[in-house]
Amino acid sequence: MQASRSLKLPARQSSVRPLALLAVDSEEVRAEYTYALSATGFDVDAYDAAPHRSNPPNARPSIIVVDVSAERGGWLLVQRLKRDPGTRNIPVVALVAVVGVETLEHARREGCVAVCLATCPPPALAAGLRGVLERAGRTATSARP
Repeated sequence: MQASRSLKLPARQSSVRPLALLAVDSEEVRAEYTYALSATGFDVDAYDAAPHRSNPPNARPSIIVVDVSAERGGWLLVQRLKRDPGTRNIPVVALVAVVGVETLEHARREGCVAVCLATCPPPALAAGLRGVLERAGRTATSARP
């Protein structure tokens, strides 16, 4: 097994908007979630996760949302994020196609703090992410390179 390199993320800077990192393969879903999160007070870095499985964009997000669809290898990205000292303490929310006991247990084992259906309406995702940040005691901060 190859040792993973630590992601080089800049230190957090105070801001009024939390930064959500969206790792979602569908361009349409990325656009919908980016619009909804931006409209509800988030800064958003959204990208097509497939080409970036090993190197997410260089930002220090408040929360990370990963499309973990099996055919796209999203669980591998979650594992890498949770192994990396620079990102392991950032809450990760898994977007899934189907929610069941096995999926919930898998998400918990991988270190996700929440699971959301990929068909979740964007405003509901925004509210859910705010709830996760509140429960985690995170302030509304973001940092950009």
